[in-house]
Amino acid sequence: MPSGHFAFRRIAAIVLLAVAAPWVHAWQAGAKSWATAPLLLEGLGKGTFTLSGPWQFHPGDDPAWASPTFDSSNWEQLSADQPWGKQGHAHLIGFAWYRCSIALVRAPGAPQEFSLLMPNIHDSYEIYWNGSQVGGNGKLPPRPVWYVSQPMQTFELGAVRLNQVQHGVLAVRVWKAPLLSDDSGELGGFDTAPLIGSPEAIATAKAAFEFQWLRSRQLHFGANLLCAVIAFLSFLLWLRAPGRWVLFWMTGFAIAQPAILLLVNAHLGLSYSLAMGTGQPLIAMQDVSLWYLLLWLLSLHENRAICRITRIFAYIYILSEILDGVLVAFSWNPRWTGLAQVSDDVLTISAFLFEVFPLVLVAYALFHRKQFNSSRWLVAILAFLDEMLLVFSYTVKQGRQFTGWSIADKVDSPLFSFDGNGISLGTLAGTLLLAAIVYAVYNSVREDQRRQDALELEKMELLHESNRMRHHAEHDGLTGLWNHRVIVERLGEEMVRSLRDGTALSVILADIDHFKMVNDTFGHLAGDLVLKEIGTVFARTLRPYDCVGRYGGEEFLLILPNCGMESALMRGEQLRAAVQSARIRDGETLLQVTASFGVASVLPSQNEAETVIRAVDAALYRAKSCGRNCIMQAEMATSICNG
Repeated sequence: MPSGHFAFRRIAAIVLLAVAAPWVHAWQAGAKSWATAPLLLEGLGKGTFTLSGPWQFHPGDDPAWASPTFDSSNWEQLSADQPWGKQGHAHLIGFAWYRCSIALVRAPGAPQEFSLLMPNIHDSYEIYWNGSQVGGNGKLPPRPVWYVSQPMQTFELGAVRLNQVQHGVLAVRVWKAPLLSDDSGELGGFDTAPLIGSPEAIATAKAAFEFQWLRSRQLHFGANLLCAVIAFLSFLLWLRAPGRWVLFWMTGFAIAQPAILLLVNAHLGLSYSLAMGTGQPLIAMQDVSLWYLLLWLLSLHENRAICRITRIFAYIYILSEILDGVLVAFSWNPRWTGLAQVSDDVLTISAFLFEVFPLVLVAYALFHRKQFNSSRWLVAILAFLDEMLLVFSYTVKQGRQFTGWSIADKVDSPLFSFDGNGISLGTLAGTLLLAAIVYAVYNSVREDQRRQDALELEKMELLHESNRMRHHAEHDGLTGLWNHRVIVERLGEEMVRSLRDGTALSVILADIDHFKMVNDTFGHLAGDLVLKEIGTVFARTLRPYDCVGRYGGEEFLLILPNCGMESALMRGEQLRAAVQSARIRDGETLLQVTASFGVASVLPSQNEAETVIRAVDAALYRAKSCGRNCIMQAEMATSICNG
């Protein structure tokens, strides 16, 4: 029995071993191939191959992990079509490695060289092929540099021999920047899988990706280009009319978004520090511009208290955003990371309060203003809705790395697509608000222009009336010549100038002969006609810089600068002859008159107009005593010059 029982157990063990051995061997071989089997790419050169994985993945950093002989079979496996944050490594920052074993078989007739097309990787990286670095993007610590927006990168991997299987290990060393307040914690590493293929195929694939990227953003770029045009035109109009501050704030509001687009989303390859350090103040500038636009469009700029509060908030907001941009730019430094994150949280809270401020302005305007036109009502309503959406989105994004809320992504996701361009709720609300503001600013400028034109017209009318009243105050109402007061003042001014410059000055006092007889014979209307015509004769005969005025009654005072006695006597004779030859018609009646003249040349000792007028009046009296229609020289001492 014992020997038989033992034999039976031996036979059973042998049978079990024979059955189990192949199964165990197959399981071990399968497990080994699952962990280390290379990704076979046959027909390399016919097109592109997607390296979606699986990739061996491990957090941390060790330069030895780039070696093709390093055994990474015990590493975790991840796919390359989504970030590591969505594959069980949320909130992972710092270094991590990807490794992928590849077996390449070149297609007959295909180019010998092959290339790699790397998509966007968060945040900076280095690429190793068989242990040798073939490229990278940005810089890794200790002084990292990474980019917020740039196209896919192409790297050359070398040559593949024909009719041979070439093995290689592709390793990617990745560094993820520290998380800030609005980071979801779901990013890191690959966004999409890289492509491998011939240089021509990779170039074609890259061009196709870039075309699709441009096509999906053409409406976005077009809208921002329109914003830039609006900003440029608003600025030009503001330069022409600096008092219209609504155009200045329209410029700030419209230009901020295109500037942010160039910094963050235009594939210009700007570093994160530069883009975010500049973008934060630009966001503050756009918000502050919106505040002042609301002040002007909702007629709140007349409220000094509201304006003072807005100005204080604007200074604080812009300074805090500049500080936030600086701290974000230095958040990578381990010495500053903690301070930057804490400061970012604090500044985020203050920024949230500033984001609410437009709602306060709109609410105040709605409750305290009784009348708005349709364009301003539209601005108020759309500004309220847009800011509500912005505040909500801003709130749910903060701290989502801890809350896990995905509602912010749903808010930012497109409501619909137009020709491949996604239109989100925020984009729609912002576009409608911009259109409403542009329309309201246009109406405001047009209303201001109407008011300005009305004021200019009123100003011209007032100026015209003022000139008319001034003319009546300074001119004789009948002859249109200077009146008594003004002509005497002009004489005093000319005497001062003559004494100062040492130039000659002469004065003529003319009187119409027998003027009372004209009034008595032909009537006062005829006398008035004679006065007007004789005044016209004097004005026409004198030089442009001579002065003539109605001194009183039928007397005229003439001032002749730069004219000595001899020249004045000659001028008096010309005037006498002109008066005598004048033919004045009053209907069918022909009137003909003469005039007597007294002429004086001003002396240095005569510094008062009254003295000169007495002298010339005495000369006129002698002319009348001598038979009229003649010229008499005033009896004075030596004149200034003889002309």
